[in-house]
Amino acid sequence: MKKLTTGKKIVFWLITLCFPIVLLGLIEIGLRIGGYNNDAQKLFIEAPNDANFLVSNPGFVGRYFPVFVPNIAPNPFRKNKQPNTFRVFVFGGSSTQGFPYNFYYSFSDQLEQQLLLNTDGVNIEIVNVGMTAVNSYAIRDLSKRVLPYEPDAIIIYAGHNEFYGSFGAATTQFGLINSVTIKRVIIWLKNFRIYQVLEDLLKFEEADSGERRTMMARVVSESNIELQGQIFEQGMIQFEKNMEDVLSLFSKRGVPVYIGTVASNLKDQPPLSDRTDSERMYQEGKTLYDNGDIVSALAKFEEAKELDGIRFRAPNEVNSIIRELADEKGAILVDIEALLRKSSVSGIEDNSLFIDHLHPNSTGHKLIANEFFEHIIELENLNNTYTPNSFGTPEKVSDFEQTYSSTSVSRLLVGYPFKKGLTEAQELASFQKIYDEYLEKSYVDSIASSASRNQRVVPSALTDVINHSKIMNDTLAVVSHYYELLKWQLNSTDLIEKGIEYAVNNRQVDVYLVNMLTQILNDGGYNTRYMDVLSAVYLLNNDVSKARYWLEESEKMGSNSPMFNYNYARFHFLNGDTTQAAVYYNRFINSSQAN
Repeated sequence: MKKLTTGKKIVFWLITLCFPIVLLGLIEIGLRIGGYNNDAQKLFIEAPNDANFLVSNPGFVGRYFPVFVPNIAPNPFRKNKQPNTFRVFVFGGSSTQGFPYNFYYSFSDQLEQQLLLNTDGVNIEIVNVGMTAVNSYAIRDLSKRVLPYEPDAIIIYAGHNEFYGSFGAATTQFGLINSVTIKRVIIWLKNFRIYQVLEDLLKFEEADSGERRTMMARVVSESNIELQGQIFEQGMIQFEKNMEDVLSLFSKRGVPVYIGTVASNLKDQPPLSDRTDSERMYQEGKTLYDNGDIVSALAKFEEAKELDGIRFRAPNEVNSIIRELADEKGAILVDIEALLRKSSVSGIEDNSLFIDHLHPNSTGHKLIANEFFEHIIELENLNNTYTPNSFGTPEKVSDFEQTYSSTSVSRLLVGYPFKKGLTEAQELASFQKIYDEYLEKSYVDSIASSASRNQRVVPSALTDVINHSKIMNDTLAVVSHYYELLKWQLNSTDLIEKGIEYAVNNRQVDVYLVNMLTQILNDGGYNTRYMDVLSAVYLLNNDVSKARYWLEESEKMGSNSPMFNYNYARFHFLNGDTTQAAVYYNRFINSSQAN
């Protein structure tokens, strides 16, 4: 037998070593050509009812979670970014996503509404990619994926999920060792179809009927994470490394980042674990508070949270890392913790701004939106368009939304770790009692609670509420729920007209009408009719500056409707120009006769 030459040996071994790689490559190509899992490859997909817009892809975000797909806000934004657009991507966990509210009551959507109301001549697109249980690993991965969509700014409110979020240091999910490198590699591998096939083959299916243990109960593998212990340190290391990468990435691209400190309920949330030292500190805090010593009480409540072994609330070190990284990487620090502390009724983060241990209530979301607004409006390309509005966003959530969100929170609070020692049957029985009370309370409450528990499509439920409210002649209820329904139905002309019809002749709902019309005009419904209605509302409320802007926009588009001419006549009259007022009033008479 002839011996192989050295050269042939090298070729032989190269072929031997390369063969598996080539084979895997061919399999990967075959899977892609065959369309395997195509629907889950892109972070954003075309909006179902308008291909000119993109929305977040629920199929994609499932890659970060082994057994469930989190809700993600369907905020539409234009596929092709227009020159006068200000586009922001918002990252974070369930607080950012808006839990327990629907996406349009999250601080990001409240921020979008404020920017729409208080700027002229710029399209505003706030894209919320916050989701339940994500932490810095997902944010790091997502940050690279939004760059092709040309962000003008980034907002981050995150830090609570480093222990129990997906890939967290103390979660049952994935069961991985706590290596930042290994976890990053696994997230990278999820881009390949062959890896996705293996995951699908190995994945055990867990039916999620909504009647099981809550997600919080299922992900806790460590209920006594010691302060400064090994798992604690691993959680802080991953947060610092991942967020450092995120801030560096955007800094290199010249994209401003607004990063918020995180806050949680201190005064009205007892420790979630059974640690006696944590509980003792909490009780001492309550005594001090009752005696009027707010400063000492705050210190005790903070210490109780720091010692709490079940770490759903971020430790103080998270905010220390956020402050340090913001300073090092040139990000803009937005101190949400200080804001909510100052704004709470007690002067300590409490139930006045939180619905549970850490999720802000609707008032909390508004405050957070206000704080980000005050910072982001300082950007030159926004500040040049800033025109204060006499209207704000609607003050309260609708009756439907209040019950819808309360139902979700009720299910959370009857289970572990808020209630310990209960069987699943006992948890469900406790929740059933609350649920039955909602069903018996009123028609709207029954629809909302049922929609929340049974995961009914919200637009369908809102339609039922609107129809009922029409029968009851409750204009405020009709319009407030139309305002919400329009958030789901992008550029639906029929729906828009119905909403305007109910709002236009009722002054008590002007705030809803202004917000609806501003959103409609921003999202592509650039129609002179909407401009003319909006101008009329502003004039009725003596907001001459805003009225002028929309009158001029309508005029540019050639409007000559009776409403347009009457609005301009009123505008000039309010400004003391009776000559021009007479000109436009005559045009109003002529256009009315022509119609």
